[in-house]
Amino acid sequence: MTERQKMVLDYINLYIKTKGFPPSYMDIALGLKLKSKSNIHRLVHRLKDNGFIQVKPHMVRSMKLVDTSVKEMSRL
Repeated sequence: MTERQKMVLDYINLYIKTKGFPPSYMDIALGLKLKSKSNIHRLVHRLKDNGFIQVKPHMVRSMKLVDTSVKEMSRL
């Protein structure tokens, strides 16, 4: 995971914990002071492809964190 992906994942996690619902791409861009929503889209979908979050297609605020602790335990 890249540093920027980690930053986005941490922001999504914190946003969900504080607000009770997932952020939009614009929320992430504003929160992390990034200008391009397309970069946020790319980072979010990379996190999805790597199994860190789930995203339902064509639905706003549909991000859901995936518990990766089971994967980590199975590696040991």
